[in-house]
Amino acid sequence: MAQSRAERIHVLLEKLRSFDIDIEGVAVATTEGLVIASSLEEGLDEERLSAICGAVAAVSKSTAEELRKGLPTEMIIKAPEGFILILRTGITSLMVAVTLATANLGLVLIDMRKIAQEIAPILDQ
Repeated sequence: MAQSRAERIHVLLEKLRSFDIDIEGVAVATTEGLVIASSLEEGLDEERLSAICGAVAAVSKSTAEELRKGLPTEMIIKAPEGFILILRTGITSLMVAVTLATANLGLVLIDMRKIAQEIAPILDQ
């Protein structure tokens, strides 16, 4: 039986987490904050994470448009306990990763971009 789009994306999210042990969780959601797929550590709520990141992306879009900088493609939040990284995976979708403070931000972003490129065609089907 063929895998659903959500199942195929879940496999890619698991692959991303296997690349970077400092990633506590990763999800793909719509820009409205609805969950498409996720791979999260226990204690992270996929619906809450997706909804909050949808809101952050919306505020970032408004801010960038107001300042005439175009559509944001990446949003980085640095906090004392880690990073929250949000990447656009399509016109109406986002990927969010939650990491430990010790994460190598550059490597995590490289791996996220690579997986995002693999997810985009699945979402476009």
